[in-house]
Amino acid sequence: MKHQKFLVILAVICLLAGSAYAVATLMPAVVDENKCLGCGACVEKCPNGAMALDNDGFAVIDKEKCTGCLKCAKVCPNEAISAE
Repeated sequence: MKHQKFLVILAVICLLAGSAYAVATLMPAVVDENKCLGCGACVEKCPNGAMALDNDGFAVIDKEKCTGCLKCAKVCPNEAISAE
């Protein structure tokens, strides 16, 4: 909980400094494999190619490519994707 508060405060500071990109990369998307249906909607929606389906058919995120825009989360029918 303390870390989450710290990240929120840091995100606000970054926004105030005018660096939305820095905020987004602080909180990349994460996939809850227990909820992921493997439909691939997130893969199609990701503008940065950060989403893929692994060998088991679950969505995985390349944190190096993820900007934290959460467009993937918005199209997930099972709400399996959220901010870290």
